[in-house]
Amino acid sequence: MSKLQYQNKLTKQKVSIIIKWYRVYHKLWNMKLYTLSKIIYHLSRLLFNCVIPPTVELGENVNCGHAMGIIIHQNCKIGKNTLIYQNVTIGRRGDDVEESPTIGENCIIGAGACILGKIIIGNNVKIGANVVVIDDIPSNTTVVCHKPRIIKKGGDSDSE
Repeated sequence: MSKLQYQNKLTKQKVSIIIKWYRVYHKLWNMKLYTLSKIIYHLSRLLFNCVIPPTVELGENVNCGHAMGIIIHQNCKIGKNTLIYQNVTIGRRGDDVEESPTIGENCIIGAGACILGKIIIGNNVKIGANVVVIDDIPSNTTVVCHKPRIIKKGGDSDSE
């Protein structure tokens, strides 16, 4: 059993309460009980400071490590066994409503990560904390930030 499968097995045992709420209002949405679904959705937004619309497609065993501040665009698709940490934004970059990410299975999305635009994140991808992803990521990869660099110091600017 890989480390990722073990971590996902642990997270399956304790599903985040926001995901439980999502499953309820998502099911109501699919039953065409839109008003009731929206009421529960907005209540969950107030209680958990999380935006996971009922139209989002979450796979089995998707979980949130710490659910505060997660924002997911209404047209996103997230594969099964994905773990999302706090303050993650998954959404569009422009005005096109259809421009939203698709995330594969068995992924880990670190705290503060931003996944933006009509991109595809492969399976078994680990995205580090505070990474901004705007390009496709192939399967079985790990993405982390580059080392920060000073672009302005005491009035001088770097002209790279």
